[in-house]
Amino acid sequence: MNWLEFALLHVDEACTVKVEAPGRRAVPVGPCVIARRPDGFTVLCPPDTVAPPGSRVTLPAGDTVEVVTTVYLPAHGTRLPEHQQLDVAGRPVGRRSCRATGRAG
Repeated sequence: MNWLEFALLHVDEACTVKVEAPGRRAVPVGPCVIARRPDGFTVLCPPDTVAPPGSRVTLPAGDTVEVVTTVYLPAHGTRLPEHQQLDVAGRPVGRRSCRATGRAG
């Protein structure tokens, strides 16, 4: 299963965020999944996403957050396809969209 198939299977609706890496223009990235954590949230993106720490991410509702950590996760023996995990600072205050549905794959 690739990232697109995974994201479309596990979200209510496909969503796109805008990522502005330092020194670059904002570009649309998607589909993405927003995963909530006790201390904030993580944006899971396609594997070719370029978003080093300090990048700004604009969520579908218009909230802007900053990337604190970026981790490339290969598929190696997991049920997840390869993807980029963006741990972000800030919490969205608008409509919560593109969250995982909990549907089994």
